[in-house]
Amino acid sequence: MRRPTGGWFVALPCLVACATAGPPPSPAPGPALSAPPPVATTAPVPVPLPCAGIGTDTNRLGHPFGPPPGTGVRQLDELVSNGEVVWTSEVGGKPVDWVMRPAAGQAHMLWALRRVEGGWCVLGSYASSEPVKSPMTMPEHVLAGTTAVALVRFESLPDQRSGIAIRYVGLATDGDRLWFTLEGKGGHHLIAREAKFRRQGTTLFLDVPTPSGATAVLKYDGTHFVKLN
Repeated sequence: MRRPTGGWFVALPCLVACATAGPPPSPAPGPALSAPPPVATTAPVPVPLPCAGIGTDTNRLGHPFGPPPGTGVRQLDELVSNGEVVWTSEVGGKPVDWVMRPAAGQAHMLWALRRVEGGWCVLGSYASSEPVKSPMTMPEHVLAGTTAVALVRFESLPDQRSGIAIRYVGLATDGDRLWFTLEGKGGHHLIAREAKFRRQGTTLFLDVPTPSGATAVLKYDGTHFVKLN
């Protein structure tokens, strides 16, 4: 009997050929993928120091120099190289560092810096407008009521009338600002060979020996030294 030519007999060679053929060719490689560009990063901006209300521009005492009152300082090196803290006062929970700067062997600039979280805030500063002939020092300092009071001493040109070259400058702070405490014929300079603080109970006095041998006495009224009545 003759078998039909179609059907699965015809398909058999295809099945065998397909079974013995290799796998289909791999697709052609596409273009290489480049690495994603790096994400730009910036250094975090530090939070500003809490200096609002600390120091005022009128606190640039003596010969003005920077930085101005109210400026935030994170490191003392930003303010002055080789600065020296000569006193740390605290009134009403407000610590203040008093910093002098040595320059050419002399320290003739002073800052009052209120400590805050992360650094300091400039309360004010002082530099003599007179030529300074010897290192500026702080021989006297005391807490008086709600203020911290400092006495700064330096030598300058001799006074024409008395011939005395020693000057004293009184400074005070309440932790929010800085001001002069002495006023006289020499402006804010007290021209005298010697000046010393003296306490009597809760009252602060400034004793100033005179060439005649007497002692001039000034009383601190909470902000300034004034003559006794």
